Amino acid sequence: MTHAKNSIEGIELFDISTLNHGAKGFSGAAFDGRYIYLAPLNNGNFFGEVPRFDTTLPFDSKDAWTFFDTTQIDPESRGFVDAKYDGRYIYFIPFCNGEHHGHVTRYDTTQPFNIADSWKVFDTTTIHQDCRGFISGCFDGQYLYMAPYQLDFTTTHGRTIRYNTQKSFGDASSWETFDLTAVNPNNVGFHSAAHDGQFIYMIPYLLKGKQYNGNLARYNTKENFNDPNSWESVDLTLFNGRARGFVGAVHHGEFLYVVPYFDGNDRYGQVARYHTNSDLSDPNAWEWFDSAHINPGSRGFFGALSDERYIYFIPHCRGIGAYHGQMTRYDTKGEFGNPKNWAVCDTALAHPDCRGFMGGVIHNGYLYMPPFEVDAGEHSGLMVRLHLATESLWIS
Repeated sequence: MTHAKNSIEGIELFDISTLNHGAKGFSGAAFDGRYIYLAPLNNGNFFGEVPRFDTTLPFDSKDAWTFFDTTQIDPESRGFVDAKYDGRYIYFIPFCNGEHHGHVTRYDTTQPFNIADSWKVFDTTTIHQDCRGFISGCFDGQYLYMAPYQLDFTTTHGRTIRYNTQKSFGDASSWETFDLTAVNPNNVGFHSAAHDGQFIYMIPYLLKGKQYNGNLARYNTKENFNDPNSWESVDLTLFNGRARGFVGAVHHGEFLYVVPYFDGNDRYGQVARYHTNSDLSDPNAWEWFDSAHINPGSRGFFGALSDERYIYFIPHCRGIGAYHGQMTRYDTKGEFGNPKNWAVCDTALAHPDCRGFMGGVIHNGYLYMPPFEVDAGEHSGLMVRLHLATESLWIS
């Protein structure tokens, strides 16, 4: 199908694999003010073909979509988890291309999209052999930070890296690395990063083996990146026994919202909220709300997005064979712990394959979610766009 007419008002669908057969299996997206770029992860194989959508054109127009395969410039440039924008460049965060790698790939948005000269690659393993296997990251206005996750599928690590975007991309002196295990040996296996204006937060997911992590790490950007005293960490399970296995976070107002995915026993919905003006290790600075209280299917999220008022939790998976599309929304104008301020929208009601998302972009009142999987190994090309002002989508 090229375009499914809305079976629910406010939801649009477009299968980009009808334009390009391999356009399936994306993880995250970035927005440069006009174009949305999807991060290619795995469509049956780790791949590097980046789709770009022109938001000034109709969502279902084939002319709105163009593609560039990053393996044209480097055969190892593939298998990314997320993309970030710094005001000029789009950076694709390296995860795995068959082996966990560090081939950060950058596109210059001032240049034509589909020519090789607009793209560059830097291999972070040239800085340190363990600078690889990242998952997402964040930008603080000068530096791009990448969250350390795995060296291979059995070994987590804590060696983060940052790039000074005001310096040459290909110059090793533009890059700095720090091993977070110097602060705490459990500072490993992070699954994204967030910035609140002063601090960088590394979001904990996996410790080792089948042990999931609750050790959140934080860096003070006013201090020396390579000094362990510039970093601190806290084990969130000391405050709440289920507080581990998070995927993503979003900063909004005075709060950091940390997104629940899998606590080692179940895909769960217990959102953590931290008051960023408080001591990181103060139990009273942390609040908890289990979104499964408003709907038992509201759990297993892969990141979150925010606009001026709401936090949107991206639906991914409730368990084996249970990929879902039940987005959950929190109204920041209301009390965090009051279920009345939470609502759900199930995109799978618009089409059964509207599920299993990883990240997204909000622009001009629309939330775009790139397609990843509808089941384990069953990759999707069905892009979804939600008109966020359509209140009939949301059920409290």
